Amino acid sequence: MKDSLYFTADERLFFERVIDDGLLQRNRRGVYWWVVRFAIAQSLRIEEDPDERYRAVGGKDRSELHLEQITGRAKSPDYDDAMIMMLSLRHRIDLFDDHDLYVEWLQRHARRGLQVLEESWRPGTSFHDLLLDGLYHGATATSLDGDGHVGETIDFGALQRGLQQIMVKASLAGEPIEGPRLTRFTLTLGSVEDYDRLRRGLEDLAFAIGLATGGIAVARGRGERRVILDVPRPLATWRDVPWNALRPSLEDARGALPVCPGVDVVGNPVIFDLAEAPHLFVAGATGSGKSVCVNALLLSLLRLTRPPELIMIDPKGVDFADYEGCRLLRGKQVITDMSVAVAALRELTLEMDARQDVLREHGARNISEAQSAGADLERIVVVVDELADLLITRTGAEEPLVRLAQKARAVGIHLLLATQRPEAATFPGLLRSNIPSRIALTVQKASDSRIILDESGAEDLMMRGDMLIKLAGREATRAHGARVERSDIITAVSAVNGR
Repeated sequence: MKDSLYFTADERLFFERVIDDGLLQRNRRGVYWWVVRFAIAQSLRIEEDPDERYRAVGGKDRSELHLEQITGRAKSPDYDDAMIMMLSLRHRIDLFDDHDLYVEWLQRHARRGLQVLEESWRPGTSFHDLLLDGLYHGATATSLDGDGHVGETIDFGALQRGLQQIMVKASLAGEPIEGPRLTRFTLTLGSVEDYDRLRRGLEDLAFAIGLATGGIAVARGRGERRVILDVPRPLATWRDVPWNALRPSLEDARGALPVCPGVDVVGNPVIFDLAEAPHLFVAGATGSGKSVCVNALLLSLLRLTRPPELIMIDPKGVDFADYEGCRLLRGKQVITDMSVAVAALRELTLEMDARQDVLREHGARNISEAQSAGADLERIVVVVDELADLLITRTGAEEPLVRLAQKARAVGIHLLLATQRPEAATFPGLLRSNIPSRIALTVQKASDSRIILDESGAEDLMMRGDMLIKLAGREATRAHGARVERSDIITAVSAVNGR
């Protein structure tokens, strides 16, 4: 029977950094499991299950913590049964009958949560504030106050008092609109100068109205001195948008490859043509909702009357497992071997050149014209789940990706590249310059946002699918990702295979 969790040497060093610099506990005895408990709580906030990367580690340098330390197993007080029940409900399986599987899920949540904490916290900043914002803010149940308003929501009276504190005069120009996560206020400013004061004072305004994590956005509206202010609501008041609720909006969507990652801030479906993108880069920190966003895009493609052929590359070998056997997959398999992935990309550059010959034979400038002229060509979408692993662990992948990004649009080959590590090394200059359409989910630093979008802003997003979509030639717009369940993927794949 497994009764211990195991961590890498680097993870142990992070424990010590949190204890010394975050919790200010110079005597470390007896507090390592505090960090593990915080980590498990962080991981449980993420909708996707933790994958194989977070299993127990081996090796002589690993650190071990026993369940007696983490949950008090067989001691007093013993919270082990409470933890088993919580994980049973989360994973919809009776873990009281399978102790080893319980420890396995606990292990994965602990290591994933440590990664989230490490990405979220920088020494020198308050670890206590991180816990407050990340674990507890907005986590209480909503309740009605004496006036019948939902507790903790922001009405115009509270907003106006906050505006007065930053010396901005404004009046309400229309009824507030409650979207899935934000409330939109349309305001008329007292003077032109108020706009600059408002733009500069957004962080102070957020503090004044009690928003611990900021996230207020302002944009110019139609009309003189008119502005639109999007104000986040507490987590407990958010409304999830299930994927099935968005499917009907794609029925009459125009374009060769219409896709829908979610809804805008007032709840309207966001639809764009991936073929016009013509390539897309999706990035965000662990737990931001990147994988769910990619799945929403893929489900959009699967439902098309004329869906594209898919080449799917999954370095981790787990995120695309539910697409295995899909008839649209080249070879009906997801590529998990990176040497095979590089070979497939090189073969695709040769196919790109061959397709250009087909276009010339039909006197066509692009694949749409060639298809109309009778050419037997279908669009291809190349999906890479973790671009960083492909580029860093294997040499030779960047060159074919750049060639495809530069020249493949006309022949109907499109790239959908995703990563949890938006860094210069994982999204290099030549690739970046040829992929103008981007989706940024929550990142930790403004510099990460600039790598993705060429502008800051993604560092102020609110996790769980909150995103900025910046398509080629357009301004960045905010959206909230759809909730995609595993059953949605299985149903979509079955429907495609049954055609």
